[in-house]
Amino acid sequence: MEKFNNGGLIRWINTAGFELVMSNGKHILLDPFLSGNVDGVLCHPMELEEIKQCDYLLLSHIHIDHAADVARIQEKFPDVVIFVGDLSADPLCEWLNINCARICRVRSGEVYEFDDLLVEVFAGRHTESPRGYYRGAKKFRNQDGSVSLSDWFGNLELNNYRLTLCDGTRIMVWAGMTSQDQKNRLRGVRSDIALMHVSPKQDFDQFARLVEAMGIRIVIPHHYDFTEGFFKMMPEAMKDMSRENQEHFIENGAFRMDWYMDALGKAVQEQCPATDLMMLEHHRWYSFGFGVL
Repeated sequence: MEKFNNGGLIRWINTAGFELVMSNGKHILLDPFLSGNVDGVLCHPMELEEIKQCDYLLLSHIHIDHAADVARIQEKFPDVVIFVGDLSADPLCEWLNINCARICRVRSGEVYEFDDLLVEVFAGRHTESPRGYYRGAKKFRNQDGSVSLSDWFGNLELNNYRLTLCDGTRIMVWAGMTSQDQKNRLRGVRSDIALMHVSPKQDFDQFARLVEAMGIRIVIPHHYDFTEGFFKMMPEAMKDMSRENQEHFIENGAFRMDWYMDALGKAVQEQCPATDLMMLEHHRWYSFGFGVL
């Protein structure tokens, strides 16, 4: 196959973390969680030395499994442009002592245009809990009683992005609730590839309808790797799933992520026959673009 000078490279680090390389050689990091460890849940860590370049860095939200390594990435690549939600920018700087000089404080509906990258911002919502999220709850407090900035603002604010790369390839970077507002907000916002958060706490039929609304060609799911490890560490967390998911995807007290992902793929295929769901291997480079056989 003859490959033209378009498209680029992509690799899945872990959780929602990806690295993209555009056809002009610029590198983009998405929710980079290189350390890959939250409270003993280990999720495919990657050494910072493996990241050779970073020109743009986008955060969907500032939970630890998305933003914990931003400071050391910025230290290594001081010219990186960082995108983070407007509400979360100051808490991120306070938490990690980030240099704010090259931060874009983004709001839904905004468009950021560079010479080689177009970034469109869309409001999302973090996945819900049946117990709700309250600022005074223990879950959002540090040991000294102060508010955990990453935990609280990570739940309060989440943004999704559509990237138009230098060659015109469009990539949707999506996470959060597969709710009606997302389906209608993103209807017709078409992309070639979508990097989409998968949560067993949600209905995969709703996920498929969201994919259909966006007219995606290729869906690359993510975050299920951390969820699988989290369920093994804290089986009681499986109670946050719907009763239907508990009945269908738990075997002998263990969550069967392979069953769930198979069912998700079938739901997407039934709802969107022209869409392919592609599961990437961690840390492996894949190429995308147009070519001629």
